[in-house]
Amino acid sequence: MLEVKGRQTAKFIVQKTEEVLKLYDISLEQVLSGTCDNGANMLAAIKGLDQDLQILEAEKMAVEDDENLDCINEDLHEELSREFESRIYLVRCAAHTLQLAVTDVVKHTDSRIRSITNIVKNCRKIAYRDSFHMHNVPIPPMYSKTRWGGVFEMISNLYDHELFYKDLGDQFKELDLSEHWDFIHDYKNALKPLYISTKEMQAKHLSLGDFYIQWLRCLMEVKLLTNNELAKSLIISLTTRLQQLKNNVVFKAALLIDPRFNYLSSAVLTPGEKEPIRNFIIATSQRIRSFKPVESVIVKAPEPEPDTVSSNLDDFMSDLFGGVPPLTMNDNQNQNNFVKQLNGLDLENHQNHKYDVWKHWQDRINSHPELAEVALAIMAVPATQVSVERSFSALALVLSPARTNLSAKNLENILLVKLNSDLLKSIIPNMYDWKQYQGLSDLRG
Repeated sequence: MLEVKGRQTAKFIVQKTEEVLKLYDISLEQVLSGTCDNGANMLAAIKGLDQDLQILEAEKMAVEDDENLDCINEDLHEELSREFESRIYLVRCAAHTLQLAVTDVVKHTDSRIRSITNIVKNCRKIAYRDSFHMHNVPIPPMYSKTRWGGVFEMISNLYDHELFYKDLGDQFKELDLSEHWDFIHDYKNALKPLYISTKEMQAKHLSLGDFYIQWLRCLMEVKLLTNNELAKSLIISLTTRLQQLKNNVVFKAALLIDPRFNYLSSAVLTPGEKEPIRNFIIATSQRIRSFKPVESVIVKAPEPEPDTVSSNLDDFMSDLFGGVPPLTMNDNQNQNNFVKQLNGLDLENHQNHKYDVWKHWQDRINSHPELAEVALAIMAVPATQVSVERSFSALALVLSPARTNLSAKNLENILLVKLNSDLLKSIIPNMYDWKQYQGLSDLRG
């Protein structure tokens, strides 16, 4: 976490991001994706990082492929960059997109919410507090104008204590909600699934596959509200916003490696969609292998020359009908197995929505080593950026008014421990030889 004083332009964010990566000895080539909200500066920053990586890899390719470096010009750099296309993929924050789907609907209810809010403000007057205390009803909460969840909590308070508020309205006209009860019912019932999902997204890391399960559950529950006018608008908004998220190769790859979505006879992804996804997975596997130590080269006997005519015909048919050319006898056996395993994902058994996909791929590390590496990397891509919001909340607790003299280094170390406390039990016992510390060896258990 950095303290920044300059304008947070895309160029500035790219610069600071690359500085942090360098600090932790992480190269741009090791970055698969960036998850961010829909802010223009953040979207441009991810694209800026991708462009920097493309230029870096284009320069490396040029040096490797051409001994005469004087011949490299800008046109060649552009041609090499286009060959890579995207290398750092933009993933839009699912939680933020869900908020946008809600905002699409609730922004048309502002006048109604203002009327209800005015009545709620009257409920908070001292003259009525005894009534709330006597009936053990919490005073309705107020909310931030930028957060629909606060409005939902206020509406829920009214919904959950409807009889109390009706009695109160009969006694005091300024607290009468008679003309709003139908709206209150629709609002609470339509938005409850989305409110619950938002809370769950904020509580933990969410993979793209798990997020999709959450979104579909919201959509299913909202569709059950056939006579709810807000629900009808929400269905349209949820469907439209979801399509924007699905037009992303990382998202689609997460579905391809997930047996809850990709299985025998599944229609979640069309054959036309699967081919570029498989190419993305193959390319990602190659990137992962490029960071591993090069194994010693074993000299083999020369292989027979391939059938050039047959090879050309295979290339022609692949261009005509799509896909990649079939593997030949000269192809690496590991690559052959990798592609077979990748294609075999279409034949998986259909798993239920609570299935642990992370464990599924952990169990396949030995049988599907390269494919499991890619699958686990894709599953590690966060569907939301709520971890950043949690970090800001933690910062507010650590950097209190009584601790303003903390150095930047100490603050960073405290946050590192606080934000990763769940890992300490597995890390600390292996960090030291506890036998050297008298009286502390019991802590190892």
